[in-house]
Amino acid sequence: MSDQPWLQRLSQFASIAAPSSVAAALLFYFGYVATYARYLYFGVDLTALDLSTTDVVLHGAEALYAPLVGLVVLVLAVHLVVRGLRLALARGDWARTLRAVAVALVPLGVLLFARGVVGVLWPAVSQDEFPGVTPIALGFGLPLVAIGVWLWRAVHGREDRGPGRVVVACLVLIALLGVFWATNSFAAAYGRGIAETVGARIAEERPAVVVDTEEPLQLSLPGMQERLLPGADDRKFRYRYRGLHVLTEAGGKLLLVTAERNGRSGTIVVPYDGSVRILFVPG
Repeated sequence: MSDQPWLQRLSQFASIAAPSSVAAALLFYFGYVATYARYLYFGVDLTALDLSTTDVVLHGAEALYAPLVGLVVLVLAVHLVVRGLRLALARGDWARTLRAVAVALVPLGVLLFARGVVGVLWPAVSQDEFPGVTPIALGFGLPLVAIGVWLWRAVHGREDRGPGRVVVACLVLIALLGVFWATNSFAAAYGRGIAETVGARIAEERPAVVVDTEEPLQLSLPGMQERLLPGADDRKFRYRYRGLHVLTEAGGKLLLVTAERNGRSGTIVVPYDGSVRILFVPG
């Protein structure tokens, strides 16, 4: 039929696989987003950690598992739906069903697009929603409207060739941008969720340390105890701190936190040099 070239172009767009270089760049980007959110929960700017590219990917790659599975399922679903529409249009005996689908797609797309616009104009809505709702609604609203309009015209025998290449490319681009934005939101939420889990189980999952310093840290963190060592006047290390646990190690520095925290207690950065003495406590 005259409509099938447009369906073939849409099927080709849905079947495109990203090159390995693009996949690697996306893996690093979303890993960075997840890792940044993860350490920001503890008050640490990721740029201060001097993490390597490998470290960032290893810390945040798990944030991409669910979005990648969802994207593969979406591409497969689009491909199957396009094939089904082509077969239904070729047979010509599914007019009533296709007409009902077209009527449902247009208002659904309008509602989704309106929901996306609301999330953009009122940030408070997008901040409290499940991660990715606003970008998915914004990215898939207009494509659904376009598919509904095209399907309605095709069922009624309009002899046109459907949307041009530019229109199809723009609709696919809008959907891809929505997926990218949604994955970004999911990665940030995933990083915060991991940080909250780690923060709630610091004492059980992170090694404890005893830190001896030459000068007092002059810090007051919940759960941290300070003690002046006996004979401190004759010793290099005069102050001892307990109640600290290792969050991570990066760039020759230890990041230490306390078990008693509410997400706002801060993080102590201890360098590996002669100014401190560190004892790792078993158990």
